Amino acid sequence: MCRDVLTGGRQTMRRERVLGATAIVVGALAGAAAVEGFLREPFQLDVTRLRIASPSLPPGFDGMKIVQLSDLHLHRISRAYRMAIDAIRKEHPSLVVITGDLVDRADETAECLAFLTELRAAAGAPVVVVPGNWDHRAFPTRQSIAAWHERLQAETGIRVLVNQNVVLRRGGDRIWLVGTDDPYFGHADLDASFKGVPNTAFALVLTHAPEAFEELAQRPAARLVLAGHTHGGQVRLPFIGAVRVPSRYGTRFARGLFKLGDTFFYVNAGMGMSHLPVRFLCRPELTVLTLK
Repeated sequence: MCRDVLTGGRQTMRRERVLGATAIVVGALAGAAAVEGFLREPFQLDVTRLRIASPSLPPGFDGMKIVQLSDLHLHRISRAYRMAIDAIRKEHPSLVVITGDLVDRADETAECLAFLTELRAAAGAPVVVVPGNWDHRAFPTRQSIAAWHERLQAETGIRVLVNQNVVLRRGGDRIWLVGTDDPYFGHADLDASFKGVPNTAFALVLTHAPEAFEELAQRPAARLVLAGHTHGGQVRLPFIGAVRVPSRYGTRFARGLFKLGDTFFYVNAGMGMSHLPVRFLCRPELTVLTLK
């Protein structure tokens, strides 16, 4: 009887020690994850470099370098945004594009305009923006968002494309730059966006969210599509990836390079954050794409 009591007591003490040690380890991991997600990663920057080869690219655009940013959600110009400006200055791009969600609120535009002005000067190249769903939240009427775009262009020299396209020329060659309005809230009009674009052309398409990927893949001219919106999931877990992505595709197009038919799609993980000020295993991203 005594032996049974002693043995049971030892086992209980052993279990308590194991549970205590486990709690300490779990607590330490949770604390480390919180520091990483809230205090470190949001202020760092990943630079992703890609070469996109297409037989449809006119020879004059071989080697064209495009820098993509997305989802600024700009409240203040933090270290990550400073790093992005420095990276752009060093890259000497031919074109800089920003695929939506510049601001969250109409009263937070001053920092955004200051950042974009500095970015435009650092780029030494054209900068083009398309709207995102948070831009429409900040400016919910057609008149207010049009006024915001007009102000943005006037104060920064940046071009805003809203269901429009422009021709880019190099020597005797040309490609089309197509910019859609936000597809997540249903503002994208692909017919208007591609108006006048020949089916045989090479079109670089800027759109905020992956919502229109399958429709864009049916457009013969759409050779490369750049998007954002997903924040890469913003919180990613080892072996699992993005926990949640606000998209009709779920996590299918959370971030990275994809191909549907003959069209390449790239989803940038974005610079900023929404809802919670956290990024875990998903640092802010600047993408450098070289066309071949």
